Amino acid sequence: ATSKPQRTMTRIYQLNMAKMTLKRPATALLCLIVGLLVVQDVASFAPPALPPAVSSRTNNHHHHHSKVANPSTSTTTTLHATIPSWTYYSLAHVIGGTTGTPIVISGTKKGGWFDRIPKPKINPPNFVFGPVWTLLYSLMGVSVSRIIKASSPQSSFVLKLWYGHYALNLIWVPIFFGLKRFRLGFVISSLLVLTLGGILPLYHAIDPIAAYLQIPYLLWLSFATVLNYQFCVLNPANGIGVNEAMRQADLIKKEEESGGGEYTDDMFQRDLKELQRAAAEYAGL
Repeated sequence: ATSKPQRTMTRIYQLNMAKMTLKRPATALLCLIVGLLVVQDVASFAPPALPPAVSSRTNNHHHHHSKVANPSTSTTTTLHATIPSWTYYSLAHVIGGTTGTPIVISGTKKGGWFDRIPKPKINPPNFVFGPVWTLLYSLMGVSVSRIIKASSPQSSFVLKLWYGHYALNLIWVPIFFGLKRFRLGFVISSLLVLTLGGILPLYHAIDPIAAYLQIPYLLWLSFATVLNYQFCVLNPANGIGVNEAMRQADLIKKEEESGGGEYTDDMFQRDLKELQRAAAEYAGL
């Protein structure tokens, strides 16, 4: 029989291996996509044209003396390394996506309200979301870059739709993790799926690759919408719109105010009066 410390160490090792297994596919996929895009840019590189050769022997002789007499006028060819344009758009999308990171970290910290509420069985570990969204935001930037580069008459209209969709994407985190409004978050997530479903055919008409690069985002967004719905089911709001996440966040705040002590009877009576007053206002009494 193994001892308790040995079982603990074995469990930690298994968790670490599980994390590595989940991280590697996302990292490998990101490296593969970036590699293919870099190869595409290199393949499309055209070196600068060299000056035309002089066929006459006399001209060659004269050109030789001219070069000797004026060495400063000799021409040289310089290759300049350039950064692919999609890099800037991907970086901008990733940076925009990180604006909600402090809210997520605050909500999902150990012992926080997110730890105390019931979660769906399909909810992935917290460490999965960071690599996945980084990859998806990077692909968003690549698609936008390709639409801009295509210079289609429809590009301006399609990009306006995309920027509206992207803004809606950024709003979801403050709604779900900040305000803890799960039902409103589900509405926003559903709108994201619908609007993306309308944007992808427009992408495809301009640049099919730009549309194909967003298929992982569509799949993940569909999964996230189902996950959001299950959070609503497991954490329903009461008559005054307070769900379990809000209640747990309020309890944690009161515990911090009491110096980390227990939830006393006086605190319970005060909260009960506040709930009764709120219920009376809600009922119009």
